[in-house]
Amino acid sequence: MLTYLFNIIFAVVATVLYIRAPWTYSYEYCVLLMGMFIGQNVLYFATNKRQHWLGFEFFFALSFFLVNFVYPVFYAPTERIYWSFFGFSFTDDYVTRATALAYFAYAWYMLGASRLLQLQREEPSEPAFQVSMRQYIWFFGITIAAWLLFVATGGLAALQSVYAKGSNLRDVGIYSYFSNIFTVGCYLMAIFIFRLPRQKWWFYLLVIVAFMLILLSTGSRQLAVGVALILVVGFSMYVYHLRWWQVAAVIAIGTAVLFLVVTLRTEGMDMAAWQAKLAHTKLENFWDVFEDLIINDVNLFRLFGWAQVNELTWFQGMMLDICSPIPGLAGYVVAHADVPRYMLDGGELPTYLFLGPDATWGTGTNMVGEAYRSFGAVGTAVSMFLIGLWVKESYYRAKNNIYWYLMYFLLVGHALIYPRAPLLFDPRLVTWSLLLLFVVMTITTHQTEIVNRLNRLWKRKEETQ
Repeated sequence: MLTYLFNIIFAVVATVLYIRAPWTYSYEYCVLLMGMFIGQNVLYFATNKRQHWLGFEFFFALSFFLVNFVYPVFYAPTERIYWSFFGFSFTDDYVTRATALAYFAYAWYMLGASRLLQLQREEPSEPAFQVSMRQYIWFFGITIAAWLLFVATGGLAALQSVYAKGSNLRDVGIYSYFSNIFTVGCYLMAIFIFRLPRQKWWFYLLVIVAFMLILLSTGSRQLAVGVALILVVGFSMYVYHLRWWQVAAVIAIGTAVLFLVVTLRTEGMDMAAWQAKLAHTKLENFWDVFEDLIINDVNLFRLFGWAQVNELTWFQGMMLDICSPIPGLAGYVVAHADVPRYMLDGGELPTYLFLGPDATWGTGTNMVGEAYRSFGAVGTAVSMFLIGLWVKESYYRAKNNIYWYLMYFLLVGHALIYPRAPLLFDPRLVTWSLLLLFVVMTITTHQTEIVNRLNRLWKRKEETQ
């Protein structure tokens, strides 16, 4: 109850701070916003009684801080164009007010995330459901088959060429479908691995790690990072409760690995090129290692500025995300829509504004900016509040329902990327994951009955012949 009361106060204060935020850059105001953000998180994790504090909320807060608060406080006062990314066109006068919008959105998310804490709910411990070895082998088999087909149809080669040879990340082919299935399979393996007997972990864990390393070697990070988060959180919840210093060590190692991947991914597998690139890489600021997250703040500024002179887009900017679970539907919508593709796809608008219609790479986006350009300030508060409710609901329901368990850990895997992603949480990944889990559960639960029915049908066919 105390956590909930604190977050009500923070939501009210954040609303006032946003309304009164200046339309010119103010270092002091940005420091105040950052301090409010840090203070709210300290109180949240200190006052709520959850045993498992390491989860979506922790990693989401960490990423949200880096994406929205570091640049205004630590870079903007001294050098606006610290990285080339900030050389893109945006109005400096929007920095403070957009940062206030980000804190306003986060405070309402936190209110949603703490809303359910006032209810008398049992802290989730060991899930009440079981995942059998037979079911897990299905996850494993689907993942391996999808990977082999992905490689055979040229998907791995295409992925390797994106960063090493400058190929277009948006190019798609038949391998894209196998990539999606492989992604779902990897998530399912990671999510349910700690539901197996301990002696069965190691082989499948090695397979998952091997896939992560292969993907990291191409410069692709999203799946590897998501799987790593799921494994760390699952391990801490169900195997060994990680202490704060152990979590800090994991974060430090992960940050170093990702910094190296981002720095070296344009050099392919050339060791000499790696050495030369590292020799010329200089870190002038502690925060430089988090560049890949920090630079997404520019998307918030640009979307905020765009929304000042354009009408709200409502759900228009989410159409392709909404259509994504059904193969081919997004292409049909683009072909028959009376607006450009960049107005239909979450995350496409910033790329168009910065790079034009023929960009071969994307700038990413910012979830707060996407919410604001879609629904305005009030809609941003409502949407972020609902996301907080969704996170908390999935956490508490995960104990007794395998589908809510899957949902919570999908959110965990998305925690670091979410602040720099579209507002809608990857509808295709969620839908396909739930569907594949349902199919596997149905088949394995009724496997004997299904086999008997197929045998009877086969016998009838033979008799009619």
